[in-house]
Amino acid sequence: MTQNDSEATKLNNEILTGSKKIIKKQGHWNETEHKTYLNFLQENNNHTKGQRLFKKMSQVVGTRTPSQCRSHHQKFNPQKTRCQSETGILRSKQYARKYFAQQRTLEHDSD
Repeated sequence: MTQNDSEATKLNNEILTGSKKIIKKQGHWNETEHKTYLNFLQENNNHTKGQRLFKKMSQVVGTRTPSQCRSHHQKFNPQKTRCQSETGILRSKQYARKYFAQQRTLEHDSD
C-alpha cells in the first residue's frame, strides 16, 4: 500500500529507542520548546559551522527533529543579506519590492 506524504512524515517522526517510543511533534513550537531553543543558543553561541548544532539542539529540545530545529532557527535568526548590509546594494527581488512599494504609495497619495 502506498503512503501519502503526511502518513510517511508521521511514521518518520516516530522513533523507536529500545522499547520506548518517542513521538516527535509537528506544527507550531510551544513556548517551552522555544525557550529551550533560546537557552541552547545562549549556551552554544560560539559554535562553528562544522559542528552538529541542530542534532544537539534536537536532543536538548527533545520533541523536535534536527530538520525541524534547523527550520525554526532559520525562521527566528534570519541572516542579514550581505549585499544590503555591507555594500548597500539591493538584490533584484529587494529592488523590485522597494520599487512596487514606492509605486503603491505614489498611487495612494495621488488619490
